[in-house]
Amino acid sequence: MELKVIPNHKNSFPLRALLIRSKSVAEWIREIQRLDLSLSDMQVHPVPDMTPNSIWGCLLIFGQSLSRDKAGRHQLCQSVTPELFIPEYSTLYPMPTNVELEKLFSSKYVVHPEFGWVELPEALSFQDVISDPVRKPVSVTKPAPATFVPMTIRGFQIHAVPPEDVLKNLEERVFPRREKLENKPLNLLEKIRLSFYRAIFRKTEDEGGKGTEKTGLGEKLQSWYQKLFKSGNGWGKIQQDFEELEKRNQKQIERLMDLLKNDPDEALKYAIPLDQEGSTRGGAHAQLDMSRRWLDFSLFSNSGGGSGSGIVNIGDRYYELQKQYNATAEELIKRGEYQKAAFVYMKLLKNHLKAAETLEAGKYYQEAATIYLKHAGNKQRAAACYEKGNMVMDAIALYQELDDHEKVGDLYMTISKRTQALTHYEKVVNNYKTRGQYVKASLVCKDKMDDLPAGQSLLMEGWRSNRDAVNCLNSYFSNIPEIGDLNKALHAIYQNEVTAQNRESFLNVIKHEYRKKNELRNAIQEMAYEIVAAQIPFNPSIVSELKDFNPDNKELLKDTLRFKLNQKNR
Repeated sequence: MELKVIPNHKNSFPLRALLIRSKSVAEWIREIQRLDLSLSDMQVHPVPDMTPNSIWGCLLIFGQSLSRDKAGRHQLCQSVTPELFIPEYSTLYPMPTNVELEKLFSSKYVVHPEFGWVELPEALSFQDVISDPVRKPVSVTKPAPATFVPMTIRGFQIHAVPPEDVLKNLEERVFPRREKLENKPLNLLEKIRLSFYRAIFRKTEDEGGKGTEKTGLGEKLQSWYQKLFKSGNGWGKIQQDFEELEKRNQKQIERLMDLLKNDPDEALKYAIPLDQEGSTRGGAHAQLDMSRRWLDFSLFSNSGGGSGSGIVNIGDRYYELQKQYNATAEELIKRGEYQKAAFVYMKLLKNHLKAAETLEAGKYYQEAATIYLKHAGNKQRAAACYEKGNMVMDAIALYQELDDHEKVGDLYMTISKRTQALTHYEKVVNNYKTRGQYVKASLVCKDKMDDLPAGQSLLMEGWRSNRDAVNCLNSYFSNIPEIGDLNKALHAIYQNEVTAQNRESFLNVIKHEYRKKNELRNAIQEMAYEIVAAQIPFNPSIVSELKDFNPDNKELLKDTLRFKLNQKNR
């Protein structure tokens, strides 16, 4: 008998095997993993090819039937007996009996058109064909941390540098070279003589012009001199010497004044600081000279070329020099040289507030804030400068000292720190509530905390406690944009919240709503009539309120006037 495998329109036996065509064991394993099959549920038998010593693929034998979707692109096989496997959609011809099949196929066989009848050897043990991978040393190169680029920028701020660094940068930017102005100041002997002369003479000014008169000490010395020298002519030479020395000294001031007008940058290197007592800084009773007094235009340090100590007396030229300094500062501001102008105000005129304002106008916010804090004692303006300069954390620190919690909350919002901002807004709301300012408290909740329900609750609290009740309820209604919701709120409050004590306040509120001329006018008008009727026994003049709810009814105005007159005549 010749046994054949022929095509069939259906499968006559259960599908319990799967053919994988590949010569590579590694490919078999990859396909088993891809099909999500478990090695513990199958036997794997290699299938030889028609060529000697070659592999066609493998047969996977399962203990239970397989579905089509488990096969993927591979061919399923029918299990005729536990030992014989034929392709799907085929059958045996002629069909042997079970006894004949057991005799013919005592070991496992598979048949297929591509490789014929094949007796299957023992099942494959993957432990015999898979070896441990060879471990190779691997050098891992770790990349540098990447720069994080945010998708959205929620805040921007400038971190303020320490004040010492600010001052150092200022000095380095405006530091001029040391120079010496060619001049011929009074020598030491002449300075001593002039100091002595000033003890016995003083300058005067009258209708005839400037002159010289003797001091009390000068009168005594002149008397002694005339006794010693009977001619007395030498005293006139002493006075003349004093006037000449003064003139030479005044020429230095005039030169400074000319420099301030014509070359302020150069003049400021030699300028004399004025104090509030009408004198200038310098050596004690020293004479004015034009040597450089500043090494730089630093606003904060006194190092390097300071003005020395003691007083320089410039007499009646003080106010003239002061006026010129102010004019020079204004000219520097026009030229946009705000730092030099601030130098004039702070170092020469001792006007720290004006110096800070000048720097603020020039947008030198950190420098201005430093002067406001250290010299003007104005934390409010210092905080404003930090805020303008986007130095948010420095501004926050000052506003916290000033207890300006609303400003602190606003600044935290600019840098997307909502939790901290809400903490400070809560303090603002509590402060307003303590003072009975419920409308302001509700605005903070609504506009800054984005919490309209909390704002509405505060407005109702103000209405119930009669703390600015009318404005509270007006604001409450203005926060309800939908007409339907507003109608419900009006009726709910009228029925549940209006009492004999607050009827007239509610009347003032609905008067405002009536003027909006929307579809609620009729309902509001009815409420007004009821309130007026209920209040007439206590306040007859309330009938005058009816005209606001009937502006076109001229007869009503006359009736209310007659009613009020009748009430007075009773």
